[in-house]
Amino acid sequence: MKRKLLMLLGAFVVIYLLNFAIPRLMPGDPFDYTSSAAGDDALAYSQEQKEILRAYYGLDQPLLQQLERTLAGNLRGDFGQSIHYKRPVTDVLGQRLPWSLWIMGASLVLSLVFGVMLALWCIRCRGADRVFFPVLSFLAEIPPFLIGVLLLFLVAAPSDWIPLSGAYTAFAHYQSLWQQVGDVLLHSLMPVCALTGVLTPGLYFTARASFLEITGRPYLLNARAKGLGEGRICLRYILRNAATPIVAKLFLSVGGAVGGTLLIENVFSYPGLGTVLQEAVQYRDYPMIQGVFLLSSVLVLLSLAAADLVNRRLDREEEPV
Repeated sequence: MKRKLLMLLGAFVVIYLLNFAIPRLMPGDPFDYTSSAAGDDALAYSQEQKEILRAYYGLDQPLLQQLERTLAGNLRGDFGQSIHYKRPVTDVLGQRLPWSLWIMGASLVLSLVFGVMLALWCIRCRGADRVFFPVLSFLAEIPPFLIGVLLLFLVAAPSDWIPLSGAYTAFAHYQSLWQQVGDVLLHSLMPVCALTGVLTPGLYFTARASFLEITGRPYLLNARAKGLGEGRICLRYILRNAATPIVAKLFLSVGGAVGGTLLIENVFSYPGLGTVLQEAVQYRDYPMIQGVFLLSSVLVLLSLAAADLVNRRLDREEEPV
C-alpha cells in the first residue's frame, strides 16, 4: 500500500510540473489575447500596460521563481488570479465544479447500472449477447465529442422539448423548487446521455468477462442445486463474486469521465470545467489552465487510490460455498 501511495505521489509531482510548464510553452502572449477578446483593436493594451500586467501576475519573473510562487500559493489554497475572468481561480472553479461533478457522477452511476444489467442479460441470453457485443464494441471506439454532436443534431435539434445548450433556462421564473430541479435535469439530459454512452461499453465488457468466469464455478451449481431463486443467485453469488473487477473498472473510468466531460460540455455549452478550460486555452489564461488540470488530476488520482482501497477490502471477503 505504501508503495502505491508513493507511486501516486510521484505521479502527482510529475503532473504538477508538466501542468506548470506546458501552458507557458504555448505560443502567444496572454495579454494580446485578453486585450483583443472584445474584437476591438482600439482596446488593445499598450506595451507599457502589458509590462505592468506581467509584473502584476508575476509573469515577468524567471520560470523557477514563478514555480516557487505558484507552489507557495497552492499550498495556501491560492490558485492565483484568472487573467481572462479577472477573478480568483478558486472562485471560478468553485462555481463551475458542481456542474461537472453532476454530469460525471450521474453518468458513472447510469453507466454502471446499464453495463452490469446488460452483461447479466447477455450471459443468460446468447441472442442478446450477439446483438449488444458488436454494438457496444463499435460505440467504444467513437470519441466522446462525436457522440455529443450526434445526439445534438439527431436527438436534441429535431425535438421541441430537449434544450440544445446551457444548464438552465435563462431568465426563467420558477414556481417551485421541483420546477427548477426539473429544468436543470432536462438541460443535463443530453450531456449525461453522451457521457453514459462513452462509459457504458467499458463497464459492460468488464462485467461480462467477470460474469462468464463466475458462471462455471462449483458454488454456483451448488446454489442452483439447493433450489435458490435466480434473483438471489445473481445478487448473492454472481454480483458479489464479480464485484472486484467491476469496482476497479468503475474507479478507473473516472479518468475517462473527466476527459469526456471536458469535451462534451463544450458541445452543449454546459457551464462546467470544460467550457472554462476552452476559454482559458483560447485566451492563454495560465492560472486557470493550471487550476482546471490540477483539479482534474487530483480527482483521477484520488479515484485510483479509492479503487485500490475498495479492492483490498473486497478481496478480503470470503467466497460463498
